[in-house]
Amino acid sequence: MAESGNPTDKTHVTLDAGSARAIASLLKTMGTDRFAPTLRQALKTFCPFDSMMVTRYPAHGPPVTLFHDLDDIQAAISVQFYETGPYLLDPLYIACKSGRNPGIYRTLDLAPEAFFRSEYFRAFYRNIRIRDEAGVLIRLEDGEWIIVSLALSQRKAGFPSADLDRLKALFPILSAAVERTWSDQEGKDPPGLQRSLEDSFETFGADVLSPRQGEIVRLILQGHSTPSAAAYLGISEGTVKVHRHNAYAKLGVSSQAELFSMATRYFTMPGSGNPG
Repeated sequence: MAESGNPTDKTHVTLDAGSARAIASLLKTMGTDRFAPTLRQALKTFCPFDSMMVTRYPAHGPPVTLFHDLDDIQAAISVQFYETGPYLLDPLYIACKSGRNPGIYRTLDLAPEAFFRSEYFRAFYRNIRIRDEAGVLIRLEDGEWIIVSLALSQRKAGFPSADLDRLKALFPILSAAVERTWSDQEGKDPPGLQRSLEDSFETFGADVLSPRQGEIVRLILQGHSTPSAAAYLGISEGTVKVHRHNAYAKLGVSSQAELFSMATRYFTMPGSGNPG
């Protein structure tokens, strides 16, 4: 798949007085408590949006929310619930973990083709009530990432290509400023954590599923359809259906909704063994 998150040589940004002041303010506040709201204002100058979240993803362990401008209800879903395990199914997070280049990406451009039919979309993404989301994916050292998520509400249309192109052109500045401010902050992972949520995702159902069945279950949770899972694994659709049927039987579930519910419970109990 071609990388589309980085600017091309043909991408330009016209700096008027307001844009220049926004960048200057961003640079002045690097490393201070005023950086996050200044970053929000600077980004809105080039790409209008309704809400912003900044999340740090340690190499191991759950994500850490560095900033958000959500109300209490939206924060309960987008922060507290997200950190308990659903982030493992987030297309932006998966892009980071799968080796995608740093840059600007729309969530829906990264998601599997069956994303809108996935239980993750129904149970989480749809409930945060956004029309479109763009992520600024910034890679730190030691396998850590920071994602600045910009969202448009359901009342709006999607992000215009011109706005995203401006962010792509500015990405080197944004990345350097974010890294300078937050790269040396320690995560909040509890010491002695026996198993990260990432490990939980990889081992979900391992006690009862074959390795191939486990792969297919994880792809289903991420929003892959039978055809896309077959293409990803290089096997036939019929084989995927057989493995999926047998996996559901072993786990004692009969639908994707039941599978998602079981997986979410499992992620929140990292010391548990067999799901159920």
